[in-house]
Amino acid sequence: MIGAYVTDPRVQAFASVFHFGVLGEEKTLADVVAEANRLRRSGLNIEAFDCEAAMLDAARDTLGGYAKLHVPIGYPCGNATVKQKLFQLDYLLEQGIDDSCYCLDYANLVDNLWNDVTAETRKVMETCKDRLPMAMVIQATLLDDRQIVAACEAILQGGANRVKMNTGYGWGTSLEEVDLVHRHFNGRIDIHPSGNVRTLAQVDHFLSRGVGIVHSASVFEIIADYAGRLQMQDNAERAAP
Repeated sequence: MIGAYVTDPRVQAFASVFHFGVLGEEKTLADVVAEANRLRRSGLNIEAFDCEAAMLDAARDTLGGYAKLHVPIGYPCGNATVKQKLFQLDYLLEQGIDDSCYCLDYANLVDNLWNDVTAETRKVMETCKDRLPMAMVIQATLLDDRQIVAACEAILQGGANRVKMNTGYGWGTSLEEVDLVHRHFNGRIDIHPSGNVRTLAQVDHFLSRGVGIVHSASVFEIIADYAGRLQMQDNAERAAP
């Protein structure tokens, strides 16, 4: 349990790397409100609360400024037209949200159409004009290692450097995928793992690779395990002669 450790600066610093929220077509307005309230009650200083555009007003009203809001574009399949996705982006800019991710056309990624990936990325970044932090979603689970590297190169050429590895929603980011991008790009890509991040060991590994943002539906459980580890370390230090 997090318990008294919720006020510990080490716990709050650890919590600050996380995005947590409610995404997926099966989720309801009640789900968003319940999880936003759960976050507020927790006292944790996470990086952002994630929700879909249709739930934005409910999340904003419930959180009341407690956390940044992250809304994805083209979620989860990226198969809307670029025009449709840019329309979503314009709407989010008008709403003044804090953070977003953009689901690229996965067909372009799978079919190795890297010029198209670069062109789509460039359109997004030109629309953002530094007004909105934007990660590009590559759905790495669909790709082989060569394609993951090529996708990141295409995104860099398009003017972006934040890459969300998967949407979550059943698509998980592996340790090996993060290692691959870390090894090839040596800090030039801001890696955002998402999907099936369930354990403290996974997060420890990601942080060791320079990751600064982790998306997880298991935020409270992971932070509780982290607080438990701190408690064990503190107890051991107090018991030492």
